[in-house]
Amino acid sequence: MIDTLKSIAFIFIFGSMGGWVIEFIYRHFVPSIGQTKKWVNPGFLTGPCLPIYGTGLSILYVMSFIELPGLDPDGWVNKILVLLLMILVMTVVELITGYIFILRLNMRLWDYTDNKYNYKGIICPLYTFFWGIICAIYYFIVHKPMLKLLDILIYQPWYMFAIVAWYVVFVLDFLHAVKFLRLVIRLAKEYNIVVLFTAFRGKINEVRNSSKEKSHFFRPFELKSLSMRSFFAKYKDTFTFSKFRGKLLEMKERRNSPDRTA
Repeated sequence: MIDTLKSIAFIFIFGSMGGWVIEFIYRHFVPSIGQTKKWVNPGFLTGPCLPIYGTGLSILYVMSFIELPGLDPDGWVNKILVLLLMILVMTVVELITGYIFILRLNMRLWDYTDNKYNYKGIICPLYTFFWGIICAIYYFIVHKPMLKLLDILIYQPWYMFAIVAWYVVFVLDFLHAVKFLRLVIRLAKEYNIVVLFTAFRGKINEVRNSSKEKSHFFRPFELKSLSMRSFFAKYKDTFTFSKFRGKLLEMKERRNSPDRTA
């Protein structure tokens, strides 16, 4: 049991930091709303860590040990069924996470509304397919080498010291980020809006650039020219989800209108 917990502790770190690297590269080539193709910190933490990826990889790690009753654990039928179960679980986790942030925290972290056959803009077949690729890569390629690596790491004398040190820094970073997020959530509830996180982040970048503030890679939400309350009062319409969607649809209709002049 102790070895399992020590292994999951490492898996969470590996997933959180690996996911940060993936997002770091992705957001450079596919910039979010209001952002340019610059290298930006993709997370809300100061350090290179995205906990949602660490949580997801931890779930995949645990599920990789599933052996369905009546099936050969090394057979392809068992493996394919476990893979499908992984994809289902990850999609459900995405759905639940999306709902919690929208209903409880007045925040929308992602929006799949423009993708076909989406459900409430929270899940869609395209991103379920991407989850399938991630699950397959981990289950068929990464899992066994990871077990071998863990067999070496968790018995090293320095292992627990390194793990504990990382989690201490992570908790301090997380608590600092939560303080900021609580302010954003409180303001969103005061104005009775749902904040589209990508648009919110993009607007901060835009205001920072227009004010000629120096941008900080490890402090992506720092804004010196305005307090966050003033920022909400002045710009909330630009990152309120329903209003943002309405403006986006209006722009699309205008663009596709046959009466539009060149």
